Amino acid sequence: MRKVNAAALSLMTFFALLAFTACSPSLPAGEKRTIVPDKAKNYFTFESAASYPDSLVLTERNASLVSRFGLKNFVFTVNMFTTVGAEGLICFHTGSNQQDTARGYAVMINNSDYRKGNLQKTGSLALIRNNFVRTVGDGEWFTLTIEVQVNLISVRVNDRLISEYTQPGHPERQAGLENRLLSEGLLVLRKTSSEGAIIIGEMTLKALAPDLLPAAETAFFNDSTGRMLTLLNQQGFPLIDFHAHLKGGLTSDQVTAHGRSNGYNYGLAPNCGLNFPVTNDSSLLAWYNEMKGEPVFKAMQCEGREWVTLFSPQAIAQYDYIFTDAMTWTDHRGRRMRLWIPEETFVDNEQQFMDMLVAKIEAVLSNEPVDIYVNPTYLPEVIANRYDQLWTSERMDRVIKVLVENDVALEINSRFRIPGLTFVRKAKAAGVKFTLGTNNADNTDLGRLDYSLWIIREAGITAADMFIPRPAGDRKVLKKGLPARITG
Repeated sequence: MRKVNAAALSLMTFFALLAFTACSPSLPAGEKRTIVPDKAKNYFTFESAASYPDSLVLTERNASLVSRFGLKNFVFTVNMFTTVGAEGLICFHTGSNQQDTARGYAVMINNSDYRKGNLQKTGSLALIRNNFVRTVGDGEWFTLTIEVQVNLISVRVNDRLISEYTQPGHPERQAGLENRLLSEGLLVLRKTSSEGAIIIGEMTLKALAPDLLPAAETAFFNDSTGRMLTLLNQQGFPLIDFHAHLKGGLTSDQVTAHGRSNGYNYGLAPNCGLNFPVTNDSSLLAWYNEMKGEPVFKAMQCEGREWVTLFSPQAIAQYDYIFTDAMTWTDHRGRRMRLWIPEETFVDNEQQFMDMLVAKIEAVLSNEPVDIYVNPTYLPEVIANRYDQLWTSERMDRVIKVLVENDVALEINSRFRIPGLTFVRKAKAAGVKFTLGTNNADNTDLGRLDYSLWIIREAGITAADMFIPRPAGDRKVLKKGLPARITG
């Protein structure tokens, strides 16, 4: 065998390393690489992707970038821009082709407005910790960051934490998702829609040490509520608590952390109306602007019946949706009642009271341009124990009819455990859409949607039965306007 001298061996090694670096760069733990578009082919193979000095463009369906290296623990950040109709995925711990991408996890790219395209929006850890909140729009640059540390996955959009998931030691997976697990594999950016374009700018990648300590598992995964939330996420069910408040010092960060740990999104609302914290356009817009960057739905709770005289349609339309109840109204004797306050509630005759209540619900939902009827079928404490007797089939049918005719969704409220199962089944049969809601009273009772989840199971509610907010140009208040006079 011929001997190779030291100089020749050194030269061969240099060229071998150079070739390896050009087509399969090593990523030492702790080293951060900046990947500019015109050097991206050193790190990724291109499939139907166009390359320009300052950007990479994916326009065709299934156009993709596939990493030339494998990853285990890492931090990946990409600057992106989408045009209308563009959707995609960033897959990791996966393989190089579409069949292989059933392995590992995927993060959604989708900045379309509500009710357009995929329900899941950018930052969703697809079918594991789904995100339905639109945090960035088409036509604007944003950053998407994915971090994996052993069993903990974090996804951020513009540095805001959107999805977070700790994979348990024995994760439950439904059929077709058995391989949605952490391991080690490639990084793939793939466009999944035929419309629009995904434009990619600078990327950064940092490989983390392979021997990091795992994150502690949360007990939420192991109880019956946690298992159902896991199953519904894997079905793509829009798990959203549309009815929460920042009360008792509760912060948006605390609310969203609670949602991430359980696997659902939140809608937050100020209380808006006469003698409430928000009473005019100025305070309504101030609250919206304060919350604008938060990864939650922005809602407006319309209190009392006087709210229709206090706000303009243009200010209201800034919000993703608006909702009201029928817990404040004036009876036949001119007494203004707030049904949750015993000393302000007057039930002289049960049947007469129920007839008035149903008529008030019909008037409110027919005339006020609300999206959701919340705290539905609520009865004051003095007659609440006769709920099943007082909510007769005829009364239920009247409320359901006005919901359908006015395209108003029905909340399944976990705090008050209403409406009853019979009411929900009748509403589902009539085509009513549903929302999940808590209506927390302070900072200690966010709960976990237990009653709502029970109703979902018992009534057979599916993703197709659930309400999703209207797109910005289709707000009900802009189409219907506000009533000329107070309705109740």
